[in-house]
Amino acid sequence: MRHHSLILFMMVLVIGCDSSHSLQNHLQDYQQRMANVLEVESPDNLTISLPPYPALRELKLDIPATTIKLFEFYTLQHCELYSLIAERNTSLGNLQLPSTRYLYERHLLDALRQCLMDTTDTKLREKLTSWEQTKTQQISMVWADLIQLSSELKQGFSANFGLIKGNEKDGLSLSKVALNYLVQIDKNKHVNSAELEQHLQHLMNNPLPAKLWLSQLTLTKHIHQSTAWLIQHKDQLKCATKESKKKVDYLTNVFQQFFIEKIQPIASQMNHYQYQLSPILENMVVHPKLSPSFKHFINQLNQQGFENYQMAMQQHIHFWQSLFKRCNIKPGKR
Repeated sequence: MRHHSLILFMMVLVIGCDSSHSLQNHLQDYQQRMANVLEVESPDNLTISLPPYPALRELKLDIPATTIKLFEFYTLQHCELYSLIAERNTSLGNLQLPSTRYLYERHLLDALRQCLMDTTDTKLREKLTSWEQTKTQQISMVWADLIQLSSELKQGFSANFGLIKGNEKDGLSLSKVALNYLVQIDKNKHVNSAELEQHLQHLMNNPLPAKLWLSQLTLTKHIHQSTAWLIQHKDQLKCATKESKKKVDYLTNVFQQFFIEKIQPIASQMNHYQYQLSPILENMVVHPKLSPSFKHFINQLNQQGFENYQMAMQQHIHFWQSLFKRCNIKPGKR
């Protein structure tokens, strides 16, 4: 019976996995095979889900409406601003879809600045300058509503379906591009509506952040449960008799075939995704305009969730390390 070499003080970084089974199935198979060896009941099935997304009423920012009087409106006929305001009657911005409102506010700001350049009347210029300053101060709040209230991003951050496969089907590259685009959109001089909607739709259709967090939570709870369960049955694993040595030998095979060869490769990819996405998400957590409840939600999953996952993996590997030492098993040796 053979035992492939293991790195016991850190998670093995292996790329690729068998995507024909889900992480959930691998974890359940791992537990069931160990239970078969020990001839005991496997651990109870777990129900796992992400915490609920914050209520939208908690997230929506109070952005004061900017109104314009009718006689002021008619003085703007020489500017594109006139037609933009006409779209919204006499209110400068108040649209339902967060993405549509953000695009409108960006367009409105550009039109205000252009109108200032095209206007010579002193009183009108003063009014335009006041509006431009107000809208400049508010645009970051409108962006915050785009991030917090968009149904696409809510899905991207809180969807309770789908786990990481550990291959290109997870869509890391496009997800990273989409998140970067949304976080840095204020740096773009020109915002294209089709491009914005494309990135939002990608996160709606392939909610990688939520899949990553749900996968971490799934792995954390199953591995923590497995470790506690193994400790509970460790009396069978003292290696004091021929029978107990045989059980350890069989268990080691299960560990190799399921944890090392199937679970850990997916975990390795999860680590990779975490390190790629985390800097973008951390920028959200420190943004002054985003709501505290939104930032807590992101931080709870992105930072605390990852730390809990790492701890569960380390404790599990430590259990096996101690078992191999106690039973004088040398990884890589027959």
